[in-house]
Amino acid sequence: MMINCLRTAACLIAILLAGCRSSPPMWQVAERLGPSQFGVPTDAKVARAIIGSTARPVLGVVPEQLYLERAGISLHAGLAEFALEILPQDIPRTSLSVQTFPKIANPGNVLAESIGKNVFWRRVETGWTITDKGEGQILTVRDLRGTPSEGFLNARLFLTAPSPSKQISQPFALASGTNLRLFFGSKPAPDGTARTSLRYRAALACNEQPVRELLGDGRVDERPGAAWQEARIAIPQGGDECRLTLQVTDLAGAPASDGLWAWPEILVRGPASAVRPNLLLISLDTLRADHMSGYGYPRDTTPAIDRELIGKGTTFLEVFSTFPQTDVSHLSLFTGLYAHAQPTRGRLLPGSPITTIAQNLRAAGYRTNAITENALISGLFGFWRGFDAFTERSVVEKKLGSVSFAAAERYLEANRDQQFFLFLHTYQTHDPYDSSPPFAAMFKNDGHWEKGGPPPYVPDPQQDAVDSYDRTIREADSLVEQLLTSLETNGLADHTLVVLLSDHGESFGEHSVPGHGFAFHDEQLRVPLVIRGPGIPVNNRVSGSTSLTDVAPTILELLGLPPLGQGQGHSLAAAIFGEKIPSDREVFFAWHTKNSIGARNEDWKSISTDQETRNYELETDPFEWHTIKQPALPAGRQAVLDRHREGSAQIREGLQSSLSGDDPSNGGPVPQGIPQRMEESLRALGYLD
Repeated sequence: MMINCLRTAACLIAILLAGCRSSPPMWQVAERLGPSQFGVPTDAKVARAIIGSTARPVLGVVPEQLYLERAGISLHAGLAEFALEILPQDIPRTSLSVQTFPKIANPGNVLAESIGKNVFWRRVETGWTITDKGEGQILTVRDLRGTPSEGFLNARLFLTAPSPSKQISQPFALASGTNLRLFFGSKPAPDGTARTSLRYRAALACNEQPVRELLGDGRVDERPGAAWQEARIAIPQGGDECRLTLQVTDLAGAPASDGLWAWPEILVRGPASAVRPNLLLISLDTLRADHMSGYGYPRDTTPAIDRELIGKGTTFLEVFSTFPQTDVSHLSLFTGLYAHAQPTRGRLLPGSPITTIAQNLRAAGYRTNAITENALISGLFGFWRGFDAFTERSVVEKKLGSVSFAAAERYLEANRDQQFFLFLHTYQTHDPYDSSPPFAAMFKNDGHWEKGGPPPYVPDPQQDAVDSYDRTIREADSLVEQLLTSLETNGLADHTLVVLLSDHGESFGEHSVPGHGFAFHDEQLRVPLVIRGPGIPVNNRVSGSTSLTDVAPTILELLGLPPLGQGQGHSLAAAIFGEKIPSDREVFFAWHTKNSIGARNEDWKSISTDQETRNYELETDPFEWHTIKQPALPAGRQAVLDRHREGSAQIREGLQSSLSGDDPSNGGPVPQGIPQRMEESLRALGYLD
């Protein structure tokens, strides 16, 4: 009876709220004033703008249109030039992508080759100019990546409509006692310089009340291009018909088109009894579960996570990635789709009917923000779908683990009175396994490698890499500890659901394949999953095969929210409260091999590719050292793989057939080129030379 009750969302949310010692009144986002509220047709494309490191959906900006494309432009000493046929008045409307066909770091690296050949249109945000040399306009592109390069490049030039200086909303209802939040700013100029300072004005007129200036005499952006500016204004008296006027001028008062407004938000305060817990989702990239002390590793790599999350929450012991690569696995996390069902692996295309966990939380009034470290979790790949703000920084700017966690701490402090979903992702434990000085001496000469170390066996040449990797885990643990302390300091710990996980693991030659992405063994696929929060059982460990596809359904059920519109995962909420996961429950995965597919339950792990099939009996061979040699899988195991492939194909084809037009929540058309900072991140992480 208890388990049946726990299966219902209403019962679960009651338990969660009952566990809160304190739940202060929380502000929720009741409405976002998007383009339709400013007279733009609802089927029009919606643009996003990146200021600093953060992308937001913006008003009044028409997405860019391709103007011309040139191939094979000579590149000498890092400089390329070619003539344009472009009107002078169109010059301020340009944006650019180029492609330089960089060398691949490792020949045969499927991921790197795919990026180089298919993805690598590099968005050049700075380092290019258009000048009039008497006989027409000349576009000059300078390669800013380092050593002056030779060869050639391709270029795409786009035109965009300028942002209007003044925008007036359609009438909307605004209740008294609400808050209005505004976001504004400007992007850097194409030559890399900051824009001139602009003045931003906002006024509200409701019913017959006098017009209210929301930003006084206007707010000047003192550091144009550095970051979005934000203002939160209390509205003591609203009305049934309110109009919001947004205006940008230069400091002399003349209209200006360089300023941008993100979608304004209307905040309402809900009673404590109706407020759902916040959600903090932490993804420690490349963290394998069996290198965490809380999962049995002999080194003390995760003392804070063991104490504050595992000891105070529920830990799933056998969780597996869907694909040992960051973008595909995180898309599974957000959508509940296995790799075989994703219409474009690791990408969310405009117009796709796929919904994400961020969209469901956003629709429920959560303020949704992401802090990531660039590279493969990029907004331009569709990952910003459902997020009000999506921050991504290049991993080569500095060691970003501490930077990202510090940003998350500031976010918690700034939003402690609001209902939020914060997704935090870091490459702290990713190759090249760099640690800060306080951790540099850890795990040296500690006897770990006496008698070969713990299973599975690591070849001697890889043992130094393992030591470095373990140090990065210990540093990540310290960062998590600081963040959890910030939750306590800001009074959020008792009403925040904390979920810690990873996207995939890492191999150190245990099966002759170092790194990740190119094999199916557990060191690349097994990841942690720990959930702590109000009402969640403490020091609780759950056995049974589970998948990253299960995470979103679990969170949504725990929060009493509707399920995703698609997905192949299952909620683990009942398992948290005692229901056993069936021993024959299958989870699925793929990797970088043609037509790869795998499945596992508690007893068997089976894989199939164009070249081979393998079957492992896990009870007697947990480290997958002894393949059962057979020309084909047993009929029952092959049937499991066939059913998954067929079912995933049906889902994939159904989602593909629904593609039409552009999805406003996904930011408009297919992005043309990745930013320079993403290229830098891919190179720093070893994908590009």
